[in-house]
Amino acid sequence: MFRPLATALALSLALPATTQAQDYTLPPTFGVFTVASGFLPDPNWVSLLAGGNIRGEYTDQATGNRCSGYFADAPDFRIFYQAGSEAPLSFYVEARADTVLLVNTPDGEWHCNDDTSGLNPALTFDDAMEGQYDIWVGTYSSTQGEYPPAMLAVTEIAPFAGTFARAFFGEDDRIVVDTTQAPWTMIGFLDLSDTNCTGVLIGPATVLTAAHCIANEGVIESPPVEFLAGYNRGESVARSATIGYHVPGGWLAGEQEGMDFAFVYLADPIGERVGWMDVTGLSPEEIAAYRSGNGPEILQAGYSYDQQGVMTGHIGCPFVEIGPDSTLVHQCDTLQGDSGSPLFIEGEGRYRIIGIESHTNSQPREQYDQNVAMYADYIMAEMRALASGQTGVPPTAPPQVAK
Repeated sequence: MFRPLATALALSLALPATTQAQDYTLPPTFGVFTVASGFLPDPNWVSLLAGGNIRGEYTDQATGNRCSGYFADAPDFRIFYQAGSEAPLSFYVEARADTVLLVNTPDGEWHCNDDTSGLNPALTFDDAMEGQYDIWVGTYSSTQGEYPPAMLAVTEIAPFAGTFARAFFGEDDRIVVDTTQAPWTMIGFLDLSDTNCTGVLIGPATVLTAAHCIANEGVIESPPVEFLAGYNRGESVARSATIGYHVPGGWLAGEQEGMDFAFVYLADPIGERVGWMDVTGLSPEEIAAYRSGNGPEILQAGYSYDQQGVMTGHIGCPFVEIGPDSTLVHQCDTLQGDSGSPLFIEGEGRYRIIGIESHTNSQPREQYDQNVAMYADYIMAEMRALASGQTGVPPTAPPQVAK
């Protein structure tokens, strides 16, 4: 059904009552305004609290897959849009939490998106109808009564235009690399049951990746299926099915941020053909050199979502600092899909992984976002514990630990 354009609506600040579905007939919790095409400022930002107690399941407008999240009953925000140009109308969210965007359009149709820029969602309507748009900003997982802050953007320019400038630290320095040549042969596309990430060989049959690709909040969500080394546009230099994996107990228990890494075990020792990297920390001398701007060149490569089917790399990306809880803050140009990709350096004929890409802390009020990798210390400690049988189930093929 089509809902006619209105001009005003009372604002309710009460928390919505829990029912079985999102209800666009209820007054919005965080506000309402009317905008005409060509509005300024653009983007127009709205502050709100994300999430709710009701799990909703829709179809993702970008992928056609399931788009689910926890939403409030009443809309979070409502916009009455007056068309007047051919510019598309877009909504997007920036938040530290993993958010899901849901919009009910003037024709009564539901539109949902989970991830567009990292964990931040967006929806674009190329031929935007005039009328009432009801908007929910949910969370991917239940927040147990907590409602994380979020920023909703209403825009007629490209979603995340400013976000990409922040994500790439002003300029996108990624290049497409030759996946038939080392060291890129050692990096590959990790196909999981419900998603995909990047991984890197650290032994003949062991792949290192990010733990959140497999498990979140103590739940195994997407077990690995296959690893394709040097994947490029449907071809790979080597591939193998997986036979197991290990996620650190610290990550499953939610105790340590620096535990966002996992090991995946392969059926075939393809590393014997394409090579593998070592996992090492930085020496005090190397850290001092980085702080003075003279450290070894850092390389990174992975499968960014905006470059489907190809591996992109950043050669010589800046080191920022070793952060708390065995994290590595850096300025390699990474996006969603690069999770699990290695940050590595070359020395004495070997490639040394110093970090595994984990996440980006969105900083919409800052010049740049903050990219965070898992530093090598916790990874090496877990590898040694696994090799000695001190934690979890011993791996089928123990990871290679650089001495």
